[in-house]
Amino acid sequence: MGLVGFNEDTPLEEYKIKGRSVWVKRDDLMGDGVNLPPWGKIGGVYQLVKNYVDPNKPLTHLSVDGSWTGWVLAKICDDLGIEFHLSYPDSKKISRVYLDMVKEMFPSVHMNPIRPNMMKVMYHSLMSSSAENGWQMLPYAFDHIFYRNYLKERMQPYKHFKNLVVSSGSGVTLSGLMMGYYEEELKEFFVKTDKKVWTTCVSSRNSIKKMLLKSGVGQLPIDIRKSEYDFEDRLDAYETPFPCNQFWDIKQWHWLENNIDSLEGDILFWNIGGIYKF
Repeated sequence: MGLVGFNEDTPLEEYKIKGRSVWVKRDDLMGDGVNLPPWGKIGGVYQLVKNYVDPNKPLTHLSVDGSWTGWVLAKICDDLGIEFHLSYPDSKKISRVYLDMVKEMFPSVHMNPIRPNMMKVMYHSLMSSSAENGWQMLPYAFDHIFYRNYLKERMQPYKHFKNLVVSSGSGVTLSGLMMGYYEEELKEFFVKTDKKVWTTCVSSRNSIKKMLLKSGVGQLPIDIRKSEYDFEDRLDAYETPFPCNQFWDIKQWHWLENNIDSLEGDILFWNIGGIYKF
């Protein structure tokens, strides 16, 4: 992969909570923060675009507040020579500084404001207009086996940990990581394991459960909890020992600091995103 600013070899770092070691996979360092955002989904998104998208047809995707998808897809499409239309809700909630930055970095990107509404409504509206315009769309939340398989392979060196702690948004990234983490257990008809996944979501427990079942990992050991903090709450007064995305990862680390006594055995914390500065 020749993306400038992309780093696939992110470090595993040791931190301490109450004297216990917590190993943190710093996938927030997958992007350098200059050419690409600090986001651990870049590699999977690249594989999805490269293998799923017809390079001869325009591509669009819905980018919302707190998401780096617009920046990442603009960079990937620029690298692969694909016409890209950055769709976003025409609302004060999404940062104009962010949108202007993407346009300045990638002048060939077409900006496509759409009427703001609930996420599902906007997505289906974009599907209709994309069909009329002859544009391609990626699956919602990158919900595709190409994306999951990238994360499955990425997890391989770390599946020996007894505890995997990772935040969840839609559950797609979580499901890909679980496919790798429980790879051996998935080969057995009856799952027997002393490993466990712990996740905090800002959506709903049921939506995460549905995504995991759809992905074939819903039967595996996992603790899913709804965060006590709303999505918009960036926990500005709370400090972490490494950069955490304020919408997702920081809420997972906060939970771990307060609940580490519930976990038996060694701990891997998978940090997906760094600080969102917009």
